[in-house]
This record gives sequence, structure tokens and C-alpha cells, in this order.
Amino acid sequence: MADGSGRILNVRRNILYDLLQFVVSLVLPFAVRTVLIYRFGVEYLGLSSLFASILGVLSLMELGFGTAVTFSLYKPAADGDIDLMCAYLTHYRRIYRIVGLAILVAGLVVMPFLESFVRDASPPGGLDLRVCYLIYLADAVVSYWLYGYMAVVPTAFQRKDVLSRIDIVMALLACVARVFALVLGSSFYPYLLVAPAITVVRNLVIAREVRRRYSGIECRGDLGLEKRRDLRRRVYGVLVKRLSDVSRNGIDSLCISAFVGLSMTGRYSNYYYVMSGVLTLGIMVCRSMVPSVGNSVATESVEKNYADMRVFDFVFMAFVGWATACMACLYQPFMRLWVGEGGTLGLPIVAGFCAYYYILEAGAIQWAYHQGAGLWWECRFAMVGEAVANVTLNVLLCGLWGVGGVIAATVLSVSVTNFVLFPRVLFVNYFRNGKLREYWADHGAYTVVAAVCALTSWAVCEGLLPAVGFACLFARLALCTALCVGVNWLVWHRSERFAAAIALAKRVVTAR
Repeated sequence: MADGSGRILNVRRNILYDLLQFVVSLVLPFAVRTVLIYRFGVEYLGLSSLFASILGVLSLMELGFGTAVTFSLYKPAADGDIDLMCAYLTHYRRIYRIVGLAILVAGLVVMPFLESFVRDASPPGGLDLRVCYLIYLADAVVSYWLYGYMAVVPTAFQRKDVLSRIDIVMALLACVARVFALVLGSSFYPYLLVAPAITVVRNLVIAREVRRRYSGIECRGDLGLEKRRDLRRRVYGVLVKRLSDVSRNGIDSLCISAFVGLSMTGRYSNYYYVMSGVLTLGIMVCRSMVPSVGNSVATESVEKNYADMRVFDFVFMAFVGWATACMACLYQPFMRLWVGEGGTLGLPIVAGFCAYYYILEAGAIQWAYHQGAGLWWECRFAMVGEAVANVTLNVLLCGLWGVGGVIAATVLSVSVTNFVLFPRVLFVNYFRNGKLREYWADHGAYTVVAAVCALTSWAVCEGLLPAVGFACLFARLALCTALCVGVNWLVWHRSERFAAAIALAKRVVTAR
């Protein structure tokens, strides 16, 4: 069982490697994306986004078994119950084989209808849509059939850094292979073939590393009926969560492609890519915390976990407010430098993406505790409501306002779940301490401070720093940082949460 200092050490190690992975996974794909845009055109980027969205919808057939199994492994990993972990792994492998077959069949059923998702008269460069799609489908299927289930083991032992190290190397290999395919080749197909090849190598390396580090854990034994029922119940809840996530991300590109066209899909995907890069940084921090949060939920008191969550939330939302201000000031200048004036969207779209980012991140810390407590099933109605609302609003508003309608649909639907419904589920089913209003008051204050930081930074940057050149980007970044630090210090420096955050930072730095 990991004690408090052990959990902090694991979190620190996971975060450090996740941050390194973040840099690699942001910078390298950015380089590849830039080469793709200038070598083949933005329509090819739109096509890739479309296929990724279709496969994202089909991936719902995984049903969330990976997340549910990982949660179920936290306690046996903390207790050293290797036999139970092996039984879960056996069951998980069996499910993944079935899921891979189901995705293959469903993917082949969808293939005759590909043209209906593309508004353009013909694919760019005379590409065969079906061949491109089959390559994407092969990548999705092989990840389930070839040792995909093994990745849950390091996570259960709070060693997600093991997976991060492997993913860093795979990202480097993928980048080099894709750039060579784009620069030296005259066809788009070799570029697409890199993804399934890297997936095969990654899964083989993960399987080898798990066998080396955890020699006693293998697929053996049988999971009892009671535990299968409990797992099935959690899977249903995770499935609904995955459905809501796909409605946020996957449906967007499908609607834009169908209503507006591949070119606009590619431009939207560029803006979304930049936002998702910033979003991924926060997600990686929270994801690095989840194994240790799960261990803490299994071994510590509810009161301690609530106190920890409030401090984590305070620190994280200060970061989110700073990131939102930076996006407001740097988004459009960066896009002009990257893809040129012709590849940009209007200022209202930039404001929409800033709001999109903030509301997605606002629920990240409390969702880490949802995962640690296994509350997916309890959130099912909220997640179904979000998915239905988001899809409905996407179709209605995209037809009226194009890209702006897609962003507005997500902002409206996610605001209700992240700020209202999900926190209520967490406090009713886990914390049960009557402090939900305190949580809402905290986030109301965080939102006001973030809005002040963003609006002040944008006004000052627009007035003092013309959006021209890379030097302007660094100057705006420095100015945003100084203003956000100053505002947050003025507002919070006398609060208990500020003192607790400083103490937490010292513990993270000095943990051994």
C-alpha cells in the first residue's frame, strides 16, 4: 500500500514523464501537420480529421472496459492480491478480442456510406476514400487484438510513467516516418500506413515491459460472477461517459464536413488542434493523478480526500485561468504565422475556443475523483443528457452558424454538466459532507478571476503589442503571465488555500 509520500512521489514522477510526453506529442505532430498542410493541402487534413471522428464513434464498442478494469485493479494492487489482478486481466483480454472483431465488422458496414459524410464533390488528389478508411480501421482493430489490454497493469500500480516513456519513443518514430513519407513520397497512402505500424510496435513493447516489471502478473484464473456483475455495472457508466466525450469531439468534425466541407473541417481542426494541445497539458496532469487518487480513495478518509481535492482544484484552476488568458492573446497571432491569413477564423471563434477550453478543464479535478471513486454509473443520466443535447445542438446550430454553432453547442451542453450536474453526483455519492455550495462558490470565484485575467491581458496586449512576428508571441506570453500572477496573488495570497498550495508544492518538490 502506498502511503501519502509514496503517492506524491508517484504523482510527481507520472506528471514529469507526462509533461515530457506532452511536449513530444505536441511539437512533433505539429511539425508533421505543418508539412502535411504545405505539402498536400488543408483538405487532406480535413479528411484525416473526418476518419478519426468516424473511428472515434466506432471505438464506443470498447464500452469503457479499460477504464473500469483499471479502477477495479486499484485495490488488489494496493493489497498485493496478484491472483485477482490476473483474473481481471484474463477477462479483459477476452473482452478486447470481441471488441476488436465488433469494430472491424461495424467499420466495414459503415464503409459504403463514406461519401455521405463528405460535402465536397470529390476527394482531394483523387484519393480512394475506401482505401484510406481501411487503413484507419486497421489501426483501430490491431490495438485491441495485439496486447492492448496489458496497458492497465502499470497504471494500476501508479506507474503510468512506464507507458509515457514508451509513448515518447513511439511518437518520435512516428514523426520521423511520417515526415519521410510526406517529403519523399508522392502519395498520401504511405503517410497513413505509419499509424498501424507504430501501433503494432507500441503494443509489443508494452507487453514486453509489463512482463519484465511484473513477472507474476499474467492472464490466468477466472473472475467470479459477483465481480463480473460489478464490473459490468461500472462499464455501463463508463460507456455513457465515452458517448458524451465522442459527442463533444467526434460529432463536431462530422457536422462541419457534412454541412460546410473538408476545407473548413481542416481549418477548424487546426484551431482545435492548438486548443487540444493546451487541453492535453491539463489532462495529462489530472490523468497522472488518477492512479494515486484511486489509491487514496481506497485507503484514506473522505475528509482527507475532500481537503486534498479542494487544494488540487485551486492550483489547477489558477493554471487554467492563465492558459485561457494566453489563448485569448496568442491564438490569432500564432495561427497567422502558422497557416497564413487565409487559414484563420474570426475573433468570435477564438473567443469560443477560449470558453470551450475553460469549461472542459473546469471539471478535470473533480472528474479525477469521480474516476477514483468509480462513479461512472451514478453520472449516467447527466452524461446521456449532455450527449443528446450536444448532438442535437450541433446539428441545429452548425446549419445556422457553421463552425461557431458547433463550438456554441459544446459550450452550452458541457457548462451544465461540468459546473452543475457532475459536482452534485460527486458530493451526493462520495463526499456527502454538505459542502457542494462551497465547491460552487469556489468555482464561481475562479471563473471571475479567470475572466478578469483574460480580458485584461487581451486589452493590454492589443493596445501595446501588435500581433506581428514570433517576438510578439513571446512578449504577449510574458505579459499574460505577469498579469495573471499579479491578479491571482492579489485575490488569494491571504487565503488558506493559497498557503496549502504552497505547502503542497514544497512536498512535491522534496518527496523522496
